[in-house]
Amino acid sequence: MGLIATLIAFFLCILGVGYFYFGMDTKEVTVHNEQSGITGGLARYEETKNAALEIKEILEQKALDTVEEGVEIHQQEKENVQEKKEESGKEASVQIIERLMGSGFEVPKNKRKIDTIVLHSSYDALGKDPYAVAGLIKEYEEYGVSTHYLIDRKGAVYRLVIDENIAYHAGASKMPDGRVDANNFSLGIEIMNTETEQYTKAQHDALRALIAYLKDRHPIAFVVGHKDIAPQRKTDPWNFDWKKLQ
Repeated sequence: MGLIATLIAFFLCILGVGYFYFGMDTKEVTVHNEQSGITGGLARYEETKNAALEIKEILEQKALDTVEEGVEIHQQEKENVQEKKEESGKEASVQIIERLMGSGFEVPKNKRKIDTIVLHSSYDALGKDPYAVAGLIKEYEEYGVSTHYLIDRKGAVYRLVIDENIAYHAGASKMPDGRVDANNFSLGIEIMNTETEQYTKAQHDALRALIAYLKDRHPIAFVVGHKDIAPQRKTDPWNFDWKKLQ
C-alpha cells in the first residue's frame, strides 16, 4: 500500500509540473500572438493614416487649383464686361437716332475704305421752320441727296445712311491729296444751321463725340469742310469754328 501511494503521489507531481510548464508555454504563445496582432494593427493603421493624408493633400491641391482657375475666369469675365461697358458707353455718348432714308445713296459693289469725314451745314429752306428735321430730310429727298449723319440744334444725332453705303453728300469734289469723288471714301455729317447764325454748344459737343465715335470704327485721316473739297461750288459749313473741334 505504501508503494502504491508513493507511486500515485509521484505521478500526480509529474502531472502538476507538466501542466505548469505547458500551461505557461501556452500563455506565452497567446501573449505573443496578441502582441503580434497589436503590432500588425498599428502598422495597418499607420498605412491607412498615411494614405488618408496623401488623399487629403491631393484634394486640397485640386481645390486650390480650382479656386485659382475660378479667379482667372472671373477676372477675364470682369475684363470682358468692362470692355463691353466701355464700348456701349461710346455708342451711348453719341445718342444716335436711326432715321434711315430710302433714297440719295447707293450700295457699293465692294466694301469701301472710309478715311474722310466731310462737314456740311444745311437747313430747311422750303418750310416755315428752318430747323425742322423732318422738313430738311424731305428736302434731301426732293433733291436726290443724302448724308450719313445729321445733327440738329439740340445736339441730337440722326443716322440717315449707314456707313457702308455711299451717300450723295459731296458731289463733284477733289481732296487736298488729289483724290476725286469724295463720296466713295467719305462720311457726310450735316450740322443744322443757316448762313447767318452760329452753331449751338450742344451741336459742337455732339459733333466732337460723333467724330470720336467714327474714328474708333474707321481709319479716319481727314476731317474737311465741304468748301475745302468743292471751293467753286460750296461755302459750307457756314460760320464754323474749327478750333472747337480740338
